[in-house]
Parts: sequence; structure tokens; C-alpha cells
Amino acid sequence: MKVKTKERTIDNKTKKILKSLKGKKVGIFVDDANLYHAYRNYSWRVDWKKFKKFISKYCDLQFIKYFVAIPKKNDPSYKGTCRFLKYIKPNVTVETKLLKYIKTGAKVVKKGDVDVEITLSVVENLKDLDCVLLISGDSDFLKLKEYVINKGKEIIFSGYEDNMAWEMRQIKHIYLNRIKSFIS
Repeated sequence: MKVKTKERTIDNKTKKILKSLKGKKVGIFVDDANLYHAYRNYSWRVDWKKFKKFISKYCDLQFIKYFVAIPKKNDPSYKGTCRFLKYIKPNVTVETKLLKYIKTGAKVVKKGDVDVEITLSVVENLKDLDCVLLISGDSDFLKLKEYVINKGKEIIFSGYEDNMAWEMRQIKHIYLNRIKSFIS
């Protein structure tokens, strides 16, 4: 059974999770490194202005922190990254670090993990929040989940369905693709 809202629907499980946020101070932490590959697989991105408007209907949104690794200026992806960040900055706080370039034989592998930065930010901000919404399907955050819960707070994970680790599917979660009509 689905709940209908302005010609768009939200499945009951997602609706129940969203309604559980009523009156709660929520901080959102976004893992761009995790979303980057999903964006390419799904061929659509979250519109952060729409996402902010959507989620604000359900909670007392404190902030959205968007964690991203920035390529070097001579990297072909640099200009596109800058355009994207300029577009989302009015709706999120962008937290950056430099993208790593690791030479492996004849290849150079780009590495932009922001897990440690996200974890530290959650720990630093937790005292002012009732709930953490972590937009990442990365199972590396399981220890962070335990920490947040042990501090008496709530944590919800969100990500693209096919990009969410099986461990994360066992925890309270929201699939972005199930709310796509509201956030893209």
C-alpha cells in the first residue's frame, strides 16, 4: 500500500521513517564519494534544493553537510566538480578535501574517501542533534551507527537501493530512488 501525495507516492516504510522524524533536530551528512558512482549508474542526481525542502517537511533540519574530494585544477573533472559545487552550495555546507592520485604501475587511481571526515563531523555535532541522517550506503559506517546509538541518538542511512551495502539494509534506511519524484 502506498500513500499518495500530490500525484506522487511514498511507500509506507519510507513514510513511517519520515514521520518518525517529526519535531526532531536532524543533521544530514552526505558522502559524495559513495554517491558519485551511484549517480552514474542511475543517471540522475539528487537536487539538493528539492531534497532540503522535502526533508524539512518532516523534521527540524539543522544542516546538510556535503563531503567531497576536490580534484586538482589540471584534472579534466575539476571544472565539472566546481560547477556542481557552485550549484549545490546555496542548500548545503560543502566540506572538502583534496582528491588523492595514487600511481599503481602505469595507471593513476583517484581516491576521494571522506569517511573519516564524516565520522568526525558526526561526533562533533551529535550533542546538538536528535537524529543523524547519513547519506551513504557504505558499510564502513557500522561502527559510527553503534556510537550514535550508544549516545542515545538515532541514525538513519539513505542511499540508492542498488548501491547500499547489505548490512545497511538491515538498519533503518531510506532508499533515495523511492523518493526520487520529490528530490530529483
